[in-house]
Amino acid sequence: MKLNLTILYILISFQITFSQSKPELPVDFSETFKYVLPENFNYSDSLKLEMQMNEIGAALLKHYDEIENNYQISDETNLYYYLLESSEMYTFNNKNQKVVNMIEKAWLLKPNPYYSLPIKFTLYCYNKTKTNQNENNKALFIDEFHKILIQNLKALNPSYQKDIINRLKGSVTPQSTEIYKKNLSNIFDLTIEKKKSVLDFENANALLANYQYYKIWQKYQAEIEKTLLELNPSIVKEQNIKIPMRDGIKLSALLFQDETVKEKLPVIVALSPYPIGNLATRGNVFATNGYVYLYVDNRGRRESEGEFIPYENDAQDYYDIIDWASKQPWCNGKVATSGGSYLGFAQWQTIRKEYKHPALKAINPMVAVGFGVDFPRESNLFYPYILQWATYVSGKELNQQLMDDNNFWDSKNYELYKKRIPFAKLDSVAGLPNPIFQKWVSHPDFDGYWKGILPKKEDYQSIEIPILSITGYYDADQAGALYYYNQHMKYGTKVGKDKHRLLIGPYDHSGCQWIPSPIQSGIEIEAEAQIPIYKYVIDWFDWVLKEKAKPEFVKGKINYFETGKGKWKSTETFGKLAKDSIIFYLSNKIIKNKYRNNLYTLTTKKSANNSKIQYNSDISLALDSTFLFAIPKPFDDSLYMVSPYNVVFESSPLAEDIIVSDKIISKLYMNLNVPDADYDVTIKEITPDGKDHDLASSRKRVRYRKSGETPQLAKPNETLLMTFDNNYVYIKKIEKGSKIRLIFKNINEPYFEKNYGFGGVVSQESTTNSRMINTSILLGPKTSSRIVIPFYRE
Repeated sequence: MKLNLTILYILISFQITFSQSKPELPVDFSETFKYVLPENFNYSDSLKLEMQMNEIGAALLKHYDEIENNYQISDETNLYYYLLESSEMYTFNNKNQKVVNMIEKAWLLKPNPYYSLPIKFTLYCYNKTKTNQNENNKALFIDEFHKILIQNLKALNPSYQKDIINRLKGSVTPQSTEIYKKNLSNIFDLTIEKKKSVLDFENANALLANYQYYKIWQKYQAEIEKTLLELNPSIVKEQNIKIPMRDGIKLSALLFQDETVKEKLPVIVALSPYPIGNLATRGNVFATNGYVYLYVDNRGRRESEGEFIPYENDAQDYYDIIDWASKQPWCNGKVATSGGSYLGFAQWQTIRKEYKHPALKAINPMVAVGFGVDFPRESNLFYPYILQWATYVSGKELNQQLMDDNNFWDSKNYELYKKRIPFAKLDSVAGLPNPIFQKWVSHPDFDGYWKGILPKKEDYQSIEIPILSITGYYDADQAGALYYYNQHMKYGTKVGKDKHRLLIGPYDHSGCQWIPSPIQSGIEIEAEAQIPIYKYVIDWFDWVLKEKAKPEFVKGKINYFETGKGKWKSTETFGKLAKDSIIFYLSNKIIKNKYRNNLYTLTTKKSANNSKIQYNSDISLALDSTFLFAIPKPFDDSLYMVSPYNVVFESSPLAEDIIVSDKIISKLYMNLNVPDADYDVTIKEITPDGKDHDLASSRKRVRYRKSGETPQLAKPNETLLMTFDNNYVYIKKIEKGSKIRLIFKNINEPYFEKNYGFGGVVSQESTTNSRMINTSILLGPKTSSRIVIPFYRE
């Protein structure tokens, strides 16, 4: 990316100067950081806590100073994150003007969307106040802080100022102060228990950030809240309530109501396993936009009674919640649901025929988990993250610090992988026995366990309420979200299907659910894609629940963003978009390349003769952790191109611009020497300037080549057709002159269970010997291995 002149000037004059003569900051530089807590450290002693935080802050300051003195960060996105992530540390060390400069530079690098609060806003205002006024005089400091908050809040986009302020109110509460304090305790407990009192860089930063915000909130939370009320007097009443279930269990919930509104309103319900987290702050926005918002904890979570068994009780409980809400004096009889991820999954439980309540008038599943479809199985493979998540939601409260401790999980996943321990023993290796994890891995096939929880044909046939589904091109649960949508389109009635809308754009899992930031999944998205999704949701609810005007974005069944063209468009189906297709056939012809000697060709002509490309992989081999966990430079292809563990094909430059309109499908003919194996096919775009961009990635287990439900093992040297079609929809312009690459490999990494190819239950398999999987990719007139790219022209 090229910096514009304004930003270039600012960065040159910026007091953090990354000289072009310095080497690039290594991606693993901070892995060397270690801070050892004193023996028997008691963090509940406020004086000792303050002393330790001062020492941790000094250690981090030294580390960051070493970065600035010795390295440069040339990539804009990496620099953006560096500026933001170091801001709490410099605040703690009283480098206030520096923090102001850093945050302003970050805002210029990645301009803030018009509909959201600028990132690090409160920290920015606090540091700006400290540059003008000493905290020793509290009255004067508060007065100055108030003026700066007012000045910056009034500068927000007038159309969204009310929502931004009310959203901020939800995070500036006495409870927020306690959350920061609790986070401190959790990080210390995790460090002492799991890490032998050694703080790594990630946890040291998290500790300092929570401590910094705790101190600010402790002193000024009430004053910030007063300032917000001065700008917008809406007061949202937040009540803790209990909702009775049919079996006598009571679920805890938070009820959000605008105190100034007296009439009965529609109720928006969210059922969540994440106890009163950031999602609950959305209650302020819903409440001040004409709704009652009810955020309910799953049974067994927070103060809810009973036992939490993920995904298994939501249909019945949701019915009882809707029944209770519809009968309350503040409800007008209309209930709708909203929320993403697990909360999206739970909404699809409400349409199950035996649990569908007549008061339910609309659902808004965002990035909905497809249980058994993409979690905890993805492409019929289990993966270690499922234990990480199951641990996260174990017990009453969230195990946030353990969830976020990527070094811990990477080390345990690699230990399992390197020692060839069966995947089903991952929870033992991690020292975190988990019955939910064990239940899941005991169902490797798409059997009655998964099917018994997902909606059935008759459920989709019975839907007649409006639905707004939302997902993204980079959403980890796109497969789940589109599974429900496609099932409804397959089995639903015309009335039901006509009321179902899908919104899809260049968003990741988080960005789809509320307010997308300018960077999604590490990619800077176009300005036209930076839309206030939360506002679209409210406008849609206004239309279907209050009979207000139809939102402008609702044009067709599918409303999609044309990436690379900066346009929103609509269609009835993805299939109708494709006006043509490019077929690239795999060839054994070699292309010269600086990274590898065996770069094969993708050609538009089918081979006239039978041939094959041999790919052999010792699946028992544990690859080096440095290679496995290496982070590639942005848009750089060198990491996978130098790998000896894959096969790569490349096309000639495209003769015209095309817009990919649906999934890119790979059809590979092959045979192998074992009854089963796992493969990955990744499709890349190499732009004319040499940058590497992901287009598609798809995995397939051989036994499920014909059906995702019925396993069928391969016979030795049997000719197999492997169709790699479980990648994501990604509507994107590919420039003229770009090349297409296909990377094929046997899956051998700690991010998925390892399939040794014996044909048994994969999660229980291992070996003490070398285990070669020999794969022949077949090429020829009747075995024309190929990829198909559906597209249309502008």
